[in-house]
Amino acid sequence: MPQDVLDSESSPGGSSPEEASEDFSFRQLRRSSTRRSALILLLILSWTYAYNLLIKGQPPLEAFFEILNTISDDFVMGSLLTFLVGLGIVLVYGLTKFYSQIISNVYSFRILERIAYRDLPRGDLRSFLRNLIYFEEQPEPKIACPHHISSIVLSFAMLYAVSWTYLVLFSEALFFLAWSAGVNLVVREDNVLIVPTVAMAIPFSARVMAYFRYPYTQDFADFMPGVVFVLLIVYTLGRLYDSPDERFFLLQVMANQDYLNLYLRNGVFLAFLPVFFEAIYWMIELRRLEMKANASSNHE
Repeated sequence: MPQDVLDSESSPGGSSPEEASEDFSFRQLRRSSTRRSALILLLILSWTYAYNLLIKGQPPLEAFFEILNTISDDFVMGSLLTFLVGLGIVLVYGLTKFYSQIISNVYSFRILERIAYRDLPRGDLRSFLRNLIYFEEQPEPKIACPHHISSIVLSFAMLYAVSWTYLVLFSEALFFLAWSAGVNLVVREDNVLIVPTVAMAIPFSARVMAYFRYPYTQDFADFMPGVVFVLLIVYTLGRLYDSPDERFFLLQVMANQDYLNLYLRNGVFLAFLPVFFEAIYWMIELRRLEMKANASSNHE
């Protein structure tokens, strides 16, 4: 009898021993998962029942029938604030972390362009978001300047908008840092521009490090998400406790129209500085590539 016939008869249904082993493993895993899920559910229900008995002081029978109400009202609705605050922290940290990855990588805008032109035309949003999350793992391109004109314009617009965002956030962060250290910063017309100027210098310095290929640029930029995280926590706690001691730089600025006009005019200039130096860097890079290409053609 041929060997393949023997092999087909050696296991039920003509399947190979390897396939039979995989089917057995799958059935075993499914039974194990079912048991573990049932155990987890039992533990949750038991804990809720004990919570009704000990914390709420309900009689045993009432505590049993109130299990579902406790889960829906106390655990789900009661944790809504915690969930929203946590979601806000994750969102803010994710965005600031993404920005820190951009400013610490001199090729960041070319990488963004490559990701967008590769994933978005085919509608692969999942791959697009994954590549943004794992931005540091993207391969390094040959040049920093984006290829398409639209990408250059969008890069400048994005850089300007994010610069304004960090101008506002770090103005508050620096003011809070001084206030928490016991330093009372009195906002006056002659010093209203000091805080935003220093605030803009922090993220801009990380970009300058990237221009010079400083190896620890990412380490320096990584502290910025932590600063924004602390600022968000302090602001949230102050609002929840309705604290009268909280002091905010922008609120004092907006209370005076002259201060606000100075802040906005200076902000327009400060937020444009990263755009200006990015443009200069790209022009120098493109000029260097052009000279290299000319030298290569002359040599040939």
